[in-house]
Amino acid sequence: MSLRRVETAKNKLEEAGKAVQWGRCDREELCYTGSMNQATGNGTATNENVTAGMIADTTMAPRSAVSNGPRSDPRRLLFGVGLVLVIGLLAWKIQPSLFPATPDQPISAVPAPAVGHPAPDFTLPTLDGPEVRLADLRGKPIILNFWATWCPPCRKEMPALEIIWQQHNRGDVVVLGVDQGESVGTVSEYVRQNVGVTFPLPLDRSQAVGDLYLVRSLPTTFFIDAQGIIREIRVGGPMESDFLTQQVRKLIR
Repeated sequence: MSLRRVETAKNKLEEAGKAVQWGRCDREELCYTGSMNQATGNGTATNENVTAGMIADTTMAPRSAVSNGPRSDPRRLLFGVGLVLVIGLLAWKIQPSLFPATPDQPISAVPAPAVGHPAPDFTLPTLDGPEVRLADLRGKPIILNFWATWCPPCRKEMPALEIIWQQHNRGDVVVLGVDQGESVGTVSEYVRQNVGVTFPLPLDRSQAVGDLYLVRSLPTTFFIDAQGIIREIRVGGPMESDFLTQQVRKLIR
């Protein structure tokens, strides 16, 4: 039924003295919502018939039939996938800090210069001549100290490292002082002037091992347990004897 027919029905109802009320449909379609008991006379119709005719005449589907929710935007989908990938990558990168290592269980079996990972293996000559390989020291806690003779805090913490070396029978706890980028003569002169240093001094003249351990400042010290797992990293110094003693106790408990 067209709007014109609805208007005609309205006019006839008004002529019959019936009160009507106008409203709006869900789709903004003009509809007749008057309340009437009945219509009399030729050409009149009930409220139900008028309303039904109006709905039958419309070509628009009900809201529930045409509305299936907002359309998915492909850009939003791609953004969501990318965000999940980025979060996953960040979690993988920082997993040592998210899941702290326990004394008996490493975070990962992959060697890396990070807490909870096996210490990367290396082989270097020492100042005294023989080579030292880190993997050969497995079974003993290790203090791996990166240093240089020109570094004041490095020199200042040498006596504390020597005390640990002496207290633990010169080898039950291994102390390695890995010199960074200096010649044999330079390190030998330092040792000659500082007779108290007796623990092994590997020479990393190309600083390849320092790069392997991502050493960016001196001193940097790695505390490695008897299973070869890094348990603590100390960047900067000098380290005091009390701090070193505390870390050694953690390694040997």
